[in-house]
Amino acid sequence: MWHLIVAILKLVPKIIVAYFGWILSYFKKMDKIDINTRYQKVRKLICHANKDLKIDIHYEGLENIPDVTSCYVANHLSVIDPLLYFPLFEKPVSFLGKVEIEKYPVVGKLLTIGGGLFLKRDDLKQQLKVMMKVQDSLKEGDRNWFIFPEGTRLKDQMQVIPNFHQGTFRAPMKAGVPIVPVVNYGSFRILNLKHSLKKYPTYIKFLEPLYPSDYEGKSTEEVAVIVRDRIEKALTYEARAYDHKAMLELEDKHYRFNKVY
Repeated sequence: MWHLIVAILKLVPKIIVAYFGWILSYFKKMDKIDINTRYQKVRKLICHANKDLKIDIHYEGLENIPDVTSCYVANHLSVIDPLLYFPLFEKPVSFLGKVEIEKYPVVGKLLTIGGGLFLKRDDLKQQLKVMMKVQDSLKEGDRNWFIFPEGTRLKDQMQVIPNFHQGTFRAPMKAGVPIVPVVNYGSFRILNLKHSLKKYPTYIKFLEPLYPSDYEGKSTEEVAVIVRDRIEKALTYEARAYDHKAMLELEDKHYRFNKVY
């Protein structure tokens, strides 16, 4: 709890300055400001937030990041997950999320300014329109996209990842871009009031991409299963193992890898 209080005290002044300094103005005139300019402003603020929240990100598989515009597909454990990827990507990356996030006072505006789009779960027509926009953006190649195909975050980090929504994969497959599976673990602790650590280890690994030649002739359902299984395997055998070792160093013998945080 104390780490969040300290983080908030550090972050609030920065957010207030940013909110009235550029967030509101950028939000109102997004169409007049290019995506790269908007993204860099958002990225800088989020990097400050990650530092103040004491997030210690361990990246692996960076060699699997394609040089071309791609669609990244990751498991989802915390509302803070999108913030973890901004420090790594200098080229604009936009996020696809649920419509509720759009209403968040600061985060919603930041993700929108960064080109993010939001889905209404009970409105199929709206979802199709949004996914068409993602598809067109991927074809244009102006930015990467990050999608969490579970549809919601997994509240128990020890559970098996649920099936991915196959519609998630239609846009990148139609656009003909690489699909990069990404495994994330540890983010569920960052906003947890029960913990106050010196740092919050978070593991992110980029797995081998599926290129157009890999998914040619396959259905979206087949690709969804392939990507989901790769992420689940890396989560089970690599991410949790790293997390266990990192948490033992922080909490000594009091840590249990299977304790639900």
